[in-house]
This record gives sequence, structure tokens and C-alpha cells, in this order.
Amino acid sequence: MKKERIVTFGTPVLREKAEPVRAFHKKLHAFIDAMKFTLMNTGDAAALAAPQVSVARRITVINYLGEYHEMVNPEILERTGGVVEYEGCLSFPGFSGKVKRFETVKVKFQDRHGREHVIERSGRMARCIQHEVDHLDGVLYIDRMQDEFVINDDKKTKLAVKDLLKLYSAGAGAGGGGGGVS
Repeated sequence: MKKERIVTFGTPVLREKAEPVRAFHKKLHAFIDAMKFTLMNTGDAAALAAPQVSVARRITVINYLGEYHEMVNPEILERTGGVVEYEGCLSFPGFSGKVKRFETVKVKFQDRHGREHVIERSGRMARCIQHEVDHLDGVLYIDRMQDEFVINDDKKTKLAVKDLLKLYSAGAGAGGGGGGVS
């Protein structure tokens, strides 16, 4: 299986609202499998959304405690509580920032076969769901940060978000990739 190329900030698809999946067929299954393979082979990554591999469809795969959760057309129905924690993103590798998220979410989604599910999750899983649904709406974690600095994960130094964006705008980040799914 081929690892999908993860795109970084500056790639237009990351700012687009992803389209719903309407056809639940073998091509979709193969794409979800490729996303899962990519996530499994990308360090300690927690989740991956289809736009991060250049596919503007509402699909995400989340690795929570070694178990992979596939969500097609996820929609957050309810949100409660709130907590600020650091989070990072594969589309901004090596950086993290403080983001306020809801502590608990109820989410409706379809599986790869089109069957509908509704679940309620708290803690890290709720944070991952919100982060990935944001990706599907063209929103990045830097848009929700609580302060104006990110942390360089390797050097443990601060960098202003505006400087991070300049770095990526200068060409440090845009890439292509992704297979087609309708």
C-alpha cells in the first residue's frame, strides 16, 4: 500500500470546506485504507483528515489508544465543557499551540459502508474529533489558538504565529498528492 503525501499550510485544499461523501464503494474503502496506512506510518500522529492528503471530502481517521476510528461525513451535534491544551497538526509539522476545545462532544457520522452512528466522546478523543472536523471545514488549529505563539516541538522555543505563517508562505510547506474519491 502507498503512503499518501500529507500537505502543509499554504496548500489551498486545507482552507476549503470539504464535500460530503455520497458514494460508499470500493474506491472509498481503498482511500480510507490508504489514509489509515498513512496515519499508521507517520510517527505518533493522532489523526488525519482527507484534505490533508489533497482530497476535499469529509473523511477522517483517528488513532485513539491504538484503535483506528473511521468517520465519514462527521457532524458534531452537541458540545459541553471546555479545556485549553496544546495540540499540533501534521500540516504544521514540528509545532504546537494552545487551543480551547470542548471537553465532550456528541458526533454523528457514517462508516465506510454508509451506516450511520452517533457517539459521545470526552477528553483526547473529543479533541481529535473537533480538530479533524475543523479540517473538513477549512479551519486550522492556528485559527483557534488562545495566544499568538506556537512552540517549536524540537527546540521548545516560542515562535509567533505570524512568523510561522510567513515561513510556510515562503514555500516551506505546500505539497500535492491524494487519490480521488467521490
